[in-house]
Amino acid sequence: MTAYNLTGENPTDLPKRAIRALTEKMTVLPDTGRVNDADDLYLVVSESGSEYLVDAREGVCDCPDARHNLAADDSCKHERRVRYATGETLIPAWTNADAIDPQLGTHTSTNPVRAAADGGVVKPIENSPALDEPKHECDNDWCDGPDGTSLPCFGCFEFMEGQ
Repeated sequence: MTAYNLTGENPTDLPKRAIRALTEKMTVLPDTGRVNDADDLYLVVSESGSEYLVDAREGVCDCPDARHNLAADDSCKHERRVRYATGETLIPAWTNADAIDPQLGTHTSTNPVRAAADGGVVKPIENSPALDEPKHECDNDWCDGPDGTSLPCFGCFEFMEGQ
């Protein structure tokens, strides 16, 4: 079972579904299976292995929670996960990065975005530093892979956070 603790230095109240969207192991898949070549449609595979169709444009999901439990102005964890994974919804700056599912945004074409602590500037959660930024010296060749999707080592991650 996933631990739902995102408390950081400046915690605020996040709805339980938002916390679950950030912490549970879920995969957001565009252009796969029944959503192939469909704009704003995503398959979300949940921690339990269930697969749900999310229409990001209309803000609907075919999961039981969305069909039966939600008020009209609320959204399920799958819809929220799509919005976080695509950068449409900002991840609060105070969240504990270690609690966020490391797969967040892995398969989407845009990166999740973390709000800055000052509330005004946002920073994409990127997998490697931009080409024009100074590089951290690393023994691992995969830290800044040519396709921009390789995950950084801890030293590179620390370096990028300091930029």
